[in-house]
Amino acid sequence: MIACRIEPKGQIEPEGEGVWRSTGSDPQFRLTHPRGGRLFPFRLAGGWVRIRADLEGLGHTKPVPLLYVDDGSGFREDEAVRLELREDGGIDDLVRLPRRVRGLRLDPLAASGRFRLSRATLEPLRGPAAALAVARRLLARLPEAERGGGALLGRLARLAVSRPPAALWQAFWDSARPRPAAASYAAWIETIERPALPSPEAMRAAIAGFRVRPRISIVMPVYNTPKPYLEAALASIRAQAYPDWELCLCDDASSAPHIAPMLDALAAEEPRVRLHRRSKNGGIVAASNDALALATGDWLTLIDHDDAIPPHAFHALIAALNADPQIDFLYSDEDKITVGGERYEPFFKPDWSPETLEACMYTAHLALYRMDIVARIGAFRAECEGAQDYDFVLRYTEHAACVHHVPEVLYHWRAIPGSTAQAMDNKGYVVAAAVRALEDRARRTGGLASVRPTAFAGSFHLRRPLKERPLVSIVIPTAGRDSEVRGRTVDLLAACLASIRERTTYEAIEIVAVDNGDLRPTTKDALERYGARSVTWDQPVFNVAAKMNLGARAATGEVLVFLNDDIEIISPDWIEAMLALLQIPGVGAVGPKLLFETGELQHVGVTVIDATPDHPRRSYPREDPGHFFSTAGNRNYLAVTGACVMVRRAEFEAIQGFDEGFAVNYNDVDLCLRLWERGLRSVYCAEVELYHYESRNRARTVAADEQARFRARWAEAIPRDPYYSEWFEALPPTFELDPARF
Repeated sequence: MIACRIEPKGQIEPEGEGVWRSTGSDPQFRLTHPRGGRLFPFRLAGGWVRIRADLEGLGHTKPVPLLYVDDGSGFREDEAVRLELREDGGIDDLVRLPRRVRGLRLDPLAASGRFRLSRATLEPLRGPAAALAVARRLLARLPEAERGGGALLGRLARLAVSRPPAALWQAFWDSARPRPAAASYAAWIETIERPALPSPEAMRAAIAGFRVRPRISIVMPVYNTPKPYLEAALASIRAQAYPDWELCLCDDASSAPHIAPMLDALAAEEPRVRLHRRSKNGGIVAASNDALALATGDWLTLIDHDDAIPPHAFHALIAALNADPQIDFLYSDEDKITVGGERYEPFFKPDWSPETLEACMYTAHLALYRMDIVARIGAFRAECEGAQDYDFVLRYTEHAACVHHVPEVLYHWRAIPGSTAQAMDNKGYVVAAAVRALEDRARRTGGLASVRPTAFAGSFHLRRPLKERPLVSIVIPTAGRDSEVRGRTVDLLAACLASIRERTTYEAIEIVAVDNGDLRPTTKDALERYGARSVTWDQPVFNVAAKMNLGARAATGEVLVFLNDDIEIISPDWIEAMLALLQIPGVGAVGPKLLFETGELQHVGVTVIDATPDHPRRSYPREDPGHFFSTAGNRNYLAVTGACVMVRRAEFEAIQGFDEGFAVNYNDVDLCLRLWERGLRSVYCAEVELYHYESRNRARTVAADEQARFRARWAEAIPRDPYYSEWFEALPPTFELDPARF
């Protein structure tokens, strides 16, 4: 048995003896031999191995352990093995290793969170020992009625009589075969991307028919790039099917001896290359601006000196521009690529999302910028060195009237050790530069209250000051019932009112409860004690949409907050934070982060896929960063939940409030979608956290007639969710590749 050395390699921070914290969605450990040197003795290579580890989630963290094996070709997503957790915790699993083992990697979970891991062992199994371990697994997986009793060999003998030998052997083998990860990006590439790639002939024919054929100026600063990566980057540009480009290179006084000859040779043989060489190293901003000064094209794009783009990249962008010449800004999806050329971690981006952009640099690469707008906003700014691209796109989009997302992976970030592509933590100054860029953005667009990084490097909370402090009416439909919360019976409405009055820092509020006319004296006392008014829904049928409309009519505030009575306030400045978003032009509805009583996620936005609303990453840990910060930062969605939603009265009344045809469900999503039809966005506000004791006072069901009504209204109007990729798992929406397809 080999007791492995556990070495953190990415998105892992130690918190104590054997206690760790994942800082992202891809935490990694290497399992190496305790004596160092070669990763493992040769005797480990090939055959069955029993792997055991004391992996344990802390708090609400849920381990989802994956084992990666490097057989000389690197750690590949399509070869990942999902390890089983014992019912009593920890890992105890069988894995069949390939003939050669160059390295082992253990990913403990796929989200942020705290966990314990201090011991991992590998036990090579040979001959009878391997057969015995596999046999035990086979029997353990059988239905209890088939397991029988007595000694292992006796139970196996009885089993052999009950099943054909061939079927028994197949089950025997399958029971111990490594289980691949649920979904594979490699499978997506093979089944979706590769068949859709246009042929060179098809691209040439399409380009010949383009009515709009602008020149693309590619800005690429170069500094001591390792030769293989620079060669790959330059080759990927020269391989573009779309020919109307110019490459504006600036060598930032590289000291590496291969740079100057490479760039000189390229400029000599490629007439579309424009080269400037600095005599003194000036940094990324100075070099980028010198490269930008060479540009003569109609559109600008930015490509890093060690990254790559596929041959159809420019063709795809210009095809979109030909379909709509009014576009001012285009951006595509992207992924990362290892030094060995393996593609991983795709970023399937949402359609244009202004509030998401203020939470993270999500548009990134590959993007096209109109040169006339670039001339208007100016070049890259030295004060944002390190996040100059983010600052640039923030300034640029303030002048872009039409933004278009091309949902194709057209850029490959090279994940070199120490690069931002590998982890933003590698360049701490980038975070500080991004904060400065966002602060300036806020000052230009409504004023600055604060900008602060979240717990996850690369995402931020930006808040503008309130231009005014309107009266906010909090409308609470209630049945006036008790429920069990944290092991004790509470009056839901009284507890909700208490948390509002005792924790809310915003003063200009009124509370209107909408009851059924049967509140108990103690609950009425709570209304009076906490300064709330009540109106009564006097109809015999249950209709929460009608109750909320009644409450809105009785309220007097310019801003309305619809709040379930099973909500408890956590964030004292919840109203200020949501109001700061609601006051942004174009925002129609704002909803907070809602947590179950356990602390797990209940609401971080609403997806609408195949005319079915659902909550993404429901029941994930509270600390989950989401898919590229979808949980950690503010984000645009088609809808937010009516359990807590803020809207302006004027817009609420313009669409005639909630549709009372949705008596129980979907009235909140329908409201947000009707605001969306009017050009108003919904925003998930990540700064605000509230507890939601989910539907404690009624069963969670959706009536068939409400489902049919919602589908009839929205199925054709919303054939796809613009903020959630079609390649992700739909039900439930996890922001992870659909395991049924990939």
